[in-house]
Order: sequence, then C-alpha cells, then structure tokens
Amino acid sequence: MLDKVEAVRYFCIAAETLHFRETANRLAISPQVVTRMIAELERELGEPLFKRNTRNISLTDFGQAFLADAQQWLKATETLFQTDFKESMSGTVRITLPRLPNNDVILTELLTALSPYPDLHIDWRPDTALYNSITRQIDIGIRISLEMEPHFIAKKITHIKERIVASTALLNRLGQPRDLDDLQNRFPLCAEINPQTGKAWHWFNTAEQSFVAKKPYFMSSESYSNLAVILKGLAIGVLPDYHYLPHVRTGKLKILFPDLPIPEWKMFLYRPYQENTPMRVIHVFGLLEKILVKHYHTTG
Repeated sequence: MLDKVEAVRYFCIAAETLHFRETANRLAISPQVVTRMIAELERELGEPLFKRNTRNISLTDFGQAFLADAQQWLKATETLFQTDFKESMSGTVRITLPRLPNNDVILTELLTALSPYPDLHIDWRPDTALYNSITRQIDIGIRISLEMEPHFIAKKITHIKERIVASTALLNRLGQPRDLDDLQNRFPLCAEINPQTGKAWHWFNTAEQSFVAKKPYFMSSESYSNLAVILKGLAIGVLPDYHYLPHVRTGKLKILFPDLPIPEWKMFLYRPYQENTPMRVIHVFGLLEKILVKHYHTTG
C-alpha cells in the first residue's frame, strides 16, 4: 500500500532537484527506492509527474500543477504529525567510529541536539573496525577508507591526506633519508595493525609502487599511539593530516618526500540499506552529518 506522505515528500524533493540520484542522497536512501515511489505515486494519480530521458528529467504540466498542492499538503501534514515524530524519537541508536580528533566534542554536540528527546539513547562504540551492521546491530558508522561498499548508504565528509612524517629531533640524530630504500634500511619505522590479519598495513599502495614497514620498531591498532611514538623521535611513520599538520606548523614534525603520490583517503558517514529505517536513525544520521561537516569538511 502506498505511503502517501512519503511519496509526496519524495516527489517534492525530486521536483526541486530534478535528479533522482540527488533526491536519494538527500533522503539517504537508494535511487531505486525513489524511482519506485515516484512510479507508484504516478499510478495512484493516473498521470505522469515527470518527463524522462537519458540525460535529465523535467516536470510535466500535470506535475507542475500538482507540485503547489503537494507542497501545501505536505507542510500541513508535517505539522499534524509533529507529535508522532516526537514519539518516534525513542529507542537506541548504535554508532561505531574510529578514534578521531574532536570525538568528545562531536558526541557532546550530538547529545545536545538530541536533548528534546529524552527517550532516545545513543550507544557510542569507538572502534577502528567496520562492524557487521546486522550481526552487531550497528545503525550508523563513521569510517575512513578509500571507498565504501555499495550495500551502505554513505555520505562523504572530507578527504584525508596521509604523509610520511618524522620528528626534527630524530632527523637531527640520524640525518635525512635519501630515498625509500634508505628509509626502510636505516631508520626505525612504525605501522598500524590490520585487525583482520594482525600484520602491518601498507603505508601506501599505488599502481607504481607500494611500501610496507618490513621490520617495524613499533606497531599499534590506532594512529594516536603511532603519533606519540613519532613525536618522541622513536620512529618514522605515516599519519593522516589531522594528526601531523598541527605539529608540522610548530616545527616538531617534518614531512618526508612531500611529492610522493600517496592516495587520499576519505571519511564516510554510513548506514546500512533498509527498506524501513526507523525515524530515530534517519534523524541522528542527519544531525551527525552536519556536525561532522562542521568539524572536518575542507574545500581543498
């Protein structure tokens, strides 16, 4: 049975964007769901709402006339169901994320934004692994990776640049590495642990070359520990920009081989595809996206 409120809401956003994929991004659902919902609404009305071709869509004359009534009706309906929305803001939302700068600030801002809903509870799980969203019952996650798997709804928050960095104290003691071979053979190195294999992650891996610390002086499952070891001048390693930039600016760290083409990572906010996602999850997802963009988004 057609959910008329949801169908009209999808239509109004699609009429604004004139792009079903952008509509899906705004609603944090798959484009197929938008296409199906619009098709069902057209069958219910008995008229086409959009003209479609391979490049774009546009409103039909009927769609133009229907839009004004739909927007007015939707506004009235949303007002009518405000109480229902508050009632739906109960239960638990489980969130997994890696340890990041401003984690405590982000959590505080999220809980503050959710203060009108005392029956909504947050299960906050800092962890570097991508949880199985079904067996671990994770509703929302933050992940740093090159790309996200297609079975997740994902919002890209920012790009992350990794660089090889060393403390100025270590370089004063051991000198500057001539190249990557010299770095591998003559300098103490640190690496992050791949939790699935127990071995060191590659520092970087490209079509041209890859690099992994063969005999790391230090290994850790998260980057904060590697940062501490590097700052102490005990080893050289690869760090994300949110770790090394403040210390490069103060002169404590130096970027080695700055022109090395290390692939950029991305920070994603994600949640699993579900046919019926609870309103509390959609609401928290939207709030968290705004908070993350505020703290991490860069235009460069």
